[in-house]
Amino acid sequence: MARNFLRNKNLMEFLWIFLITYVAYGAYLVFSQERITYQPTPQDFATCAELVHVEQVTYEGTRMYFKDNGPHVVVLYHGNYGSACDRAFLAELFEEAGYSYLLPEYAGYSNDIVKPSHERIKKDVEHVTAFLKEKNFSEVVVVGESVGTRFATYHVSLAPPQKLLLISPFSSLTDIAQHAFWYYPVSFLMNDPFDNARLIGDFPGKVVLLHGEKDDIIPLNLGQKLFDGLATPNKDLIVIPTAGHNNLFAFPETWQVIRDFLK
Repeated sequence: MARNFLRNKNLMEFLWIFLITYVAYGAYLVFSQERITYQPTPQDFATCAELVHVEQVTYEGTRMYFKDNGPHVVVLYHGNYGSACDRAFLAELFEEAGYSYLLPEYAGYSNDIVKPSHERIKKDVEHVTAFLKEKNFSEVVVVGESVGTRFATYHVSLAPPQKLLLISPFSSLTDIAQHAFWYYPVSFLMNDPFDNARLIGDFPGKVVLLHGEKDDIIPLNLGQKLFDGLATPNKDLIVIPTAGHNNLFAFPETWQVIRDFLK
C-alpha cells in the first residue's frame, strides 16, 4: 500500500511539473513571437563594405540601399537573420541583369535603436512602395527570401509589381510554428498568421516559388501548400534537389533560376 501511494505521489508530482513547464514554455512562445521570428545581427547600416558604392536612403524612417541603373527595379525583402547588407551578393546579380535595385533594411536591424516587430516592418514595406511610386519605375520586380516572403506578399497587396519571386516561401507563419512546435495549439496563439496566399490574392503577374528539397526550417510542403493556394495560373514552383534552407545559394541551379526569372 505504501509503495503504491509513493508511486502515485511521484506520478502526480511529475505530471504537475510537466504541466507547469508546458504552460510556462507556451507562455514564453506567445510573448516572444517577434523575438523568435526576427534575429538581427549588429552589422551597421552605414558601414556595409559590400554596398559602399550604392546610395544609402532613409525614407520616412526606413533605411534602404538603392542603386539606380535605369527604369527596371528589383526590391529584395531579406530573411529573418542578419541584415540587408548580407544580401549584397544578390544585389550583384540584379545589377548583372540590368536592373536598379532597392534593399530595404528592417526596423530593428543593423544597429537600429528599436526592436523589430511585425507592425514596424510592415511600415517599412509601406514606405518602400511610396518611395517606388515617387521614382515611377516602368517595371517593379519583388523578391522575398524566407520570412521576407511575408513582406514581399504584403508589398504585392499594396502595390502589385510586374513579377514576384519567393525564395524558401511558406503558406503562413502559423504553419511554420505548427511544424516547429507541433505539441502546442499554435493556431490559437499566433498574433499574426502571415497568410501569404491571401496577401497575394488575385495578383495577375508572374509568380515563381523557389525551394530547397531538403529544407528542414521551412519544409517544402509549406511552399507547395502556398503554391497550391495561389489563384493565378501564371505560377511555377521550382525545387532544387538536395538543397536545404541555409545552403540554397550554394547550388548553381538556384542562381540560374533567378537569372531566368529576371530575363
